[in-house]
Amino acid sequence: MKFYNDMAAARPLIEETIKKFGYAPEHNFNWYRFYTDDDENDVFVASEHGDGLLTMLGEDDSRVFSSPLASPNRRAPIIMEYLEQIFQSPNVKKVWLELETPLRKEFLRKLPGHFRSNPINYTLSWPIMNMKTFDLSLPGKHYKFLRKERNKFYRDHSVSVVDAKEFVDKKALHDIIDAWKKRRKVHDRAYCTEFHNMINGNFEGMATARVFVVDGTPVGMNGGWMIPNSERFYGAVGIHDYSIPNLGAILYLEDLEWLKGHGYGEVDMGGGETALTEFKKEFLPESFYKTHVFSVVKK
Repeated sequence: MKFYNDMAAARPLIEETIKKFGYAPEHNFNWYRFYTDDDENDVFVASEHGDGLLTMLGEDDSRVFSSPLASPNRRAPIIMEYLEQIFQSPNVKKVWLELETPLRKEFLRKLPGHFRSNPINYTLSWPIMNMKTFDLSLPGKHYKFLRKERNKFYRDHSVSVVDAKEFVDKKALHDIIDAWKKRRKVHDRAYCTEFHNMINGNFEGMATARVFVVDGTPVGMNGGWMIPNSERFYGAVGIHDYSIPNLGAILYLEDLEWLKGHGYGEVDMGGGETALTEFKKEFLPESFYKTHVFSVVKK
């Protein structure tokens, strides 16, 4: 395996590998870069088979970002190859992974005896919306409350949607992220590094990024991109400052309206834990899948 530390030099190789093997929603070069914490270094790991891993190396651990950039029969093996090599470093005590349920099961079956998989740290549920069947009029009893709140919101407020890449006041966008983090519940993980980096990077790599402005004040953002080698869009960003009652639902509906209006069919609306999943269930997604975050150590 070859390890690439210079992301600028490795970018063409990484993007070509994503183009060839990418399939997960977060297989996006810029999003990978946005996700890196200050105490980590991005390291792209390429195998002799032409596939690879997006990794982040910390002081005493490593993270494999998203799923392997590999064909299905190579996804578990490339992680094993990586473990064998990375644990040769005396500084690395633990490797973090986030894998879809079927891939995690395969990984555990094939994990060599000199490694140990720790219990799941947390699980994310990812809803899939079918925009071809989703009705923006929100008909029926199920949507009665949402329908009422949406009508009231647009009656009571002046609303505009602005291209985030052209939005000048970046500090106001950072303030949204900070307000969002403060309001999240204790047991609901709220990471914000990627969002601040996204703003600083002017939303590079996103097919759409929009600022939701209410009564002249930016209060939320939506955005995302097409998942490689699929016909599915990823709604990566949906974040707001909690400044108005039911703002989260209104922002979510803006995203769905934009997606349907631009002809998207299937949309992955992003992973979340229990509270966020219960919220997204209100919009009747067609299906869900799960990813599991856990770590591996050497015995």
